[in-house]
Amino acid sequence: MSNIFSFYCIASACCYLLFGIFCLVKNRTRRINQLWSLSSLMIAIWSFGLGMVVSADSFQSAQAWLVIHYLGAILIPPTFLHYTFELTEASARTKKQLFLWYPIFLSFLFLNFFKQDLLVRVSAHKPFFRYYTDVAPLYYVYTVAFFLCIAEAFMVQAQALFRKDVGQVRRLQLIYMLAATSFGFLGGATAFFPVFGWSIFPWGMYFVILYPLLMTYAIVRHRLLDIQLVITRTGIFVLIYCVVVGIPAFLIFQMRGLLEQQLGVNWWLLPAGSFSLLSFIGPFIYMTVQRRAEAVLSREQKAYQQTLLQASRGMTLIKDLNRLLKLIVHILTKTIRITHARIFLWDSGSKQFICKAARGDHHKQGSHVIAEIAALIQHLRETKEPLVLEEIRIQGSVSRIRSDDVVQEMEKLDAAVVVPSFVQDRLLGFVVLGDKKSKRLYTESDLDTLATLANQAALAIENCIFLTGFEQQQLHFFQTAKMADLGTMASGIGHQVNNRFNLTKVGAEVMMMSSLPRLKRYLKEMNTEGIDGVVADMEKTLKSINKNAAHGGEIVSRLLDFSRLSEGFKPVDVNEAIENCFRLWECKHDLTGIDFKMEIAANLPKVHGNLSEIEEILFNLLDNAYDAFKMKEESWALGNLEKPAVVPKGAVWFSVKETTLKDKRYIELTIADNGLGMTTESKKQVFVPFFTTKGANKGTGLGLYIIRRMVDAHHGEIFMESEYGKGTTFHILIPVSEGQEHGKTPVR
Repeated sequence: MSNIFSFYCIASACCYLLFGIFCLVKNRTRRINQLWSLSSLMIAIWSFGLGMVVSADSFQSAQAWLVIHYLGAILIPPTFLHYTFELTEASARTKKQLFLWYPIFLSFLFLNFFKQDLLVRVSAHKPFFRYYTDVAPLYYVYTVAFFLCIAEAFMVQAQALFRKDVGQVRRLQLIYMLAATSFGFLGGATAFFPVFGWSIFPWGMYFVILYPLLMTYAIVRHRLLDIQLVITRTGIFVLIYCVVVGIPAFLIFQMRGLLEQQLGVNWWLLPAGSFSLLSFIGPFIYMTVQRRAEAVLSREQKAYQQTLLQASRGMTLIKDLNRLLKLIVHILTKTIRITHARIFLWDSGSKQFICKAARGDHHKQGSHVIAEIAALIQHLRETKEPLVLEEIRIQGSVSRIRSDDVVQEMEKLDAAVVVPSFVQDRLLGFVVLGDKKSKRLYTESDLDTLATLANQAALAIENCIFLTGFEQQQLHFFQTAKMADLGTMASGIGHQVNNRFNLTKVGAEVMMMSSLPRLKRYLKEMNTEGIDGVVADMEKTLKSINKNAAHGGEIVSRLLDFSRLSEGFKPVDVNEAIENCFRLWECKHDLTGIDFKMEIAANLPKVHGNLSEIEEILFNLLDNAYDAFKMKEESWALGNLEKPAVVPKGAVWFSVKETTLKDKRYIELTIADNGLGMTTESKKQVFVPFFTTKGANKGTGLGLYIIRRMVDAHHGEIFMESEYGKGTTFHILIPVSEGQEHGKTPVR
């Protein structure tokens, strides 16, 4: 039985050593990891030393291992208490107790090395074992100090567990820690029974192994590490430390006789030395193999995390909200390979969160609406962190704060994970994720990556919402500007329409007052020649009436086309826009008073744009060109500009051609005039809202600002050249709609 007990003690020591190194490698700089690793190391030394004591073949060997055994046993209480203070975030005043406990146990450590006969000694008369610890005069003092220190650590954990300011995750950690340490220390305490001569076998030692197992379970259960990585790390460690422990164990159990013959009483130095050397190089081998193994296991995970991060950086470039949302759920389901993904956004009208995009198993995606007062929403606003369904279930079962409502709502959404998207402190929405198809857990790095993605998505969504609202305002702005232009055209167009009506009226009166009476008279007289002449005159008059009526109808049609609302972007024949705009401009102004030239290249490709807005751009610029010469004439009359000896005629030049800029195809529209031009200061402000050079009651100052916004909406460019007294030239570049057929060439 002693051999089995010894083997178990050594195996338990290996487990503690594994867990201590594992936590230290996880984060070497964090104090709590350092203290936990130190405490685990002390327990490993205590357990290993005990196993070697009970299996010793000689009194001298047992005496040597007893020193090792109590090296760990003496330092377990203060290191464990120190770790407990750090775990529970104890106050500085509470931590001052360490200044009492460390000196006490360091004094016991001094006795262990230099005055061992005052503390412990080896006995060959204890029950169940060949050699075991025997009490010395100060052993009782040590025992009392041991249990008082451990009891204080338990008390600190219990007090922290019921503190109101402790978070749910920390409380859960404390519960697992309290359960694990209870098994570990209560089981380990049974090792004292044989020391005091009680005939009770220390069966509790077999429960000591539950300490690291429970802690490992807690880590895996709460996805602090991926289960595959835990298994891999554990397997590598066990493999390496089988060699670390196996070689010294082989020397002890199989070659002890030979070593005693060669080395005498110092035979144990070779196993101890080999154990020390292998223990030193073991961690380096372990970390090297571990990194390579994890790189292989995490390759897929790192790949999709990198994809998500790259996608998050490109989201803000997308301006269409529906396209953005569909892209997000597509990326999530495809890269992470999950069953489904959905995005919920806040709807201010209905005061609830509504599903705006979904992808995956539609038959099992759950509710599509969640109220603002829902427990899940409140939980997200409080924590501002991703929620994992399994964690909430466990926290609800052990916490005094009920989480049943949150669990139920997540189940209705069929959500394995919910990731919130915040803009500052405002919950814009959240992403619902299903289970991974591989059945693997969501790791900490997964959630960190998803949180980053959600934050970037929130900015992109906010940007899309803003742009949508801005475009609606701009559309209203453009339409208002059109109505204003119609107002300024009213007198000119009214004159044109009245002329047609007057011609129609005069023609009708001529026929009624002259042609018809003559026709009646000639019919009575049967004057064939006279009848033919009257019919010819009436035919000529009717043709004139028909022509003017058609012209008037065309003016009205152009006005209706000009005033219609925009209908979105599509391939547009720029020639059609030019023809419509020119006819309307011709209706507004008498072009016989200016020199107008138009050059349009043949076979122009279509552009991706809005016909109505392109017409608006061209009409405004042509109108400004016409007004520019009128303003020049006014400046001559007022003496603000020197009038030349030979007064030139007003001129407007209009040209259209295809061009290339930075490897991208454009249609370039150029409108130039020889009007008043602009000063240096005016050129700086020409695109500023409400700036105008036309004087009071002659312009709103919004025309060129709106034109620039329209050009920007077409992803185009607008440039201006102007010199005061000589004229202005505008260049507009509108991207070609690739793959579209060529438009027609307008006939003028």
